[in-house]
Amino acid sequence: MASRKDMIDKILKGAREFGEGFRDDFGIGKEDTTRMYYRRRDLENKADEAPRIDSMMGTHPGMFRLKEATGNISNTELQALQESNMELKGSTPRKVGQFGGSLAADVVQDRSRSIYWLLNALQATGEVINEKALSKIAPSLYETSAVKHPTRMTKVKGGKAPKTLQMGNKEDKAYMISQGMIRPNNDGGYSPARGYKFKPGEDGNKELHKRNYSQGMIAATAIPTGIAINSGLGLLTPFGGAEGYKAAIPSEEDPSKTQNVLGEVALKYVMGRTGNLLPYEEFSKVRPDVSPQEYKDYMRFKYDKREDYNPTDGDVTIAAGGLKATTEGIHGPEVQFLGRSLPLTTGIVPYAASLVGGLAGARYGAKSKRAAIGALGGGTAGLVVGQAVGNIIEQERRRRNSVENQLEGGSAETYLG
Repeated sequence: MASRKDMIDKILKGAREFGEGFRDDFGIGKEDTTRMYYRRRDLENKADEAPRIDSMMGTHPGMFRLKEATGNISNTELQALQESNMELKGSTPRKVGQFGGSLAADVVQDRSRSIYWLLNALQATGEVINEKALSKIAPSLYETSAVKHPTRMTKVKGGKAPKTLQMGNKEDKAYMISQGMIRPNNDGGYSPARGYKFKPGEDGNKELHKRNYSQGMIAATAIPTGIAINSGLGLLTPFGGAEGYKAAIPSEEDPSKTQNVLGEVALKYVMGRTGNLLPYEEFSKVRPDVSPQEYKDYMRFKYDKREDYNPTDGDVTIAAGGLKATTEGIHGPEVQFLGRSLPLTTGIVPYAASLVGGLAGARYGAKSKRAAIGALGGGTAGLVVGQAVGNIIEQERRRRNSVENQLEGGSAETYLG
């Protein structure tokens, strides 16, 4: 039976180990996790750049601590953590201390809040979805390839193949310098130029690799989905407000027109701001399909912040109005996120079509190493189709609603045939 002194010593030892683990993880900074993540990408033969949500989650201490604890961690991620001296290790009290330190560091360094900052606008959320989906369909977008010498060959099974450039070979090094692939640094050595990186070869010699696609081309793949969402939000109207809305900088004579085009563009592009709904008297001139009661009901829904988790009544409100949805708004079914309304017909349908088109184009283009161009072309085609279909559906919805409002007690079904 353990003596009282042994129990006290055990408790004190556990407390010391807890403190050691806490200090270790509390001291891990963003630069530490970024370097670890880049090493993991190296081991996976991928470029440093990654979809933003992957990068954020891959450098979040709480995420990789949870993976370690549950055993749901890849070999490459575990190796990168071990090489960086950042893995869970030691006794149970020490590991518990590491979790506590990670939690405290999360609060101090705003790690989890940064996820919200990344997703706090519909445009950003849509772009994150687009990036993640493309990385699954066409992984080569975020991968690197070994750079080959144009004339030198090496023996392989079944014949010969171009030789991968290596820093240890004088001829290779001279070629890399002549092509601007590596540049002299202040240490008297050479560093890879933008878009290139060194990776250890099978013989331990540094090989030159290059990312398959530039960041500019990858970013361009989000243009179609971005247009779809911005159009649905009413942000692509530089001379005034969207249909039925005031301009962001309204003129005194006509609030639906802007008094400053440059300011209007800046507010919509940079701040994502749109004008409020016009008063019903003005609104009904461009939207005669909406009755006074429907307008009033929509305004009540738009500004009601009471929690409503029951979708059977046609709408929901979550997080004090941060996220709302309705099946019968002035735009038909729509989603509202932080006060920005994205209609199903003129926003979500075009976005979904451009996303699907981009994924199909990326898959096809990857066969000829043109995944980015394929995604941009496919997304653009999907956007055109999606906007056409969405507008047809929306116009028909408005027509039917207008007829129903005019019947005054008659049968809309009979009138419409």
